[in-house]
Amino acid sequence: MTEERRKQRDRRTQPRRKGERRVTAGSKLDLILDVTRRLMSITDLDALLRDMATVTTQLLDADRATIFIVDRERAEVWSKVALGTGAGEIRQPIGVGIAGTVAATGETINIADAYEDPRFNPEPDHRTGYRTKTLLTFPMTGQNGRVIGVFQVVNKNGGGEFTTDDEETLSSLGASAAVAVENAQLIAEQRRLWTTLIETLAVTIDARDQQTAGHSQRVTRYAEVIGRALGLQGIELEKIRAAALLHDYGKIAVRDQFLLKPGKLDQAEFEYMKVHAEKTGEFLAHLVFPQDMRDVPVIAAQHHERMDGKGYPRGLPAERILLGARIVAAADVFDALTAPRYYKPAYTLEKTLEIMDGMAGDHLDASVVAAVRRNVHDLEWTLDSMKHTWPKPGDEGMTAAPESGLSERDQAANS
Repeated sequence: MTEERRKQRDRRTQPRRKGERRVTAGSKLDLILDVTRRLMSITDLDALLRDMATVTTQLLDADRATIFIVDRERAEVWSKVALGTGAGEIRQPIGVGIAGTVAATGETINIADAYEDPRFNPEPDHRTGYRTKTLLTFPMTGQNGRVIGVFQVVNKNGGGEFTTDDEETLSSLGASAAVAVENAQLIAEQRRLWTTLIETLAVTIDARDQQTAGHSQRVTRYAEVIGRALGLQGIELEKIRAAALLHDYGKIAVRDQFLLKPGKLDQAEFEYMKVHAEKTGEFLAHLVFPQDMRDVPVIAAQHHERMDGKGYPRGLPAERILLGARIVAAADVFDALTAPRYYKPAYTLEKTLEIMDGMAGDHLDASVVAAVRRNVHDLEWTLDSMKHTWPKPGDEGMTAAPESGLSERDQAANS
């Protein structure tokens, strides 16, 4: 090839190479913008960290990535997401190790050979057989200027070291990631506040009567098992948990002379006790539930309705009773039968299932009772794990008198 032809070839190929670099940089920018939009739509912190780790490996063409979150209260960095490691939750003190050092100093650490750096802990490599070579650890800074998290990417694909371009890419991603993390943390804190509020409300009701202490917590656990058996998950299960915790809240309006009466209720007392279901709906209507939880007061208030329309407080036909209420109703009956009360011993699981089978169709939703049957082993395990919340045999008012079926007082709670 002549020198002139070589120059012509170079002139033809040079613009294309520049164009290819522009396309690559542009594609990376498009990906960062797309990732930013996606991150802002994720409110679950664990899901957010998984997405961030996946995107980081793609953007930096790395083999593995871990996203750490700073826990100031415990002075640790932690992560449930370590792509490619198979590890569970990782925790290490702030200031210890490479991720801990970045969390403490806010400075980027870019290492060409991890084993040459005294801050690197090789023990995980020795345990798994993996070999860490290059390592880029970058701080995620929040709005207050403090480090709230740490990106860590391992082993550049194809060999080589992480570059300043890689650091700039993480810097571009880090700003939007920090906002997304802070939003997710804020939502999680609000959800925890809301959850502890309704748990506290449930405890105040159960505390009025020592013999039924723990009832709301047990009903909640049983309702979760039944809900999963029916294929519910996510927000639908969360609504059932909240409604189960609050299903007896109306009892705050029931006088102690009736609520704590150790003997049988007369007909007037029986009717008075039933008012608590309507009160549950009335009281919970004053709480401002999150938009996706607005059914909770309805579910809680409906759990005494019956499939034959003879329930209370509204006497609703089956088609107007929410599935969540049908599930909580079954869980409520299950606990009323399996736990000891003033007026009855704990029924065996076999007897409980026999009674509930007899209630299916008229009282309880037959498909829900069938789900109880299908998942009886999970319910039995949950029952055993909750026995520590039962009233003790020596507690005042306890009786060992046998009952042949659903007691009169349980009918007041579950008819």
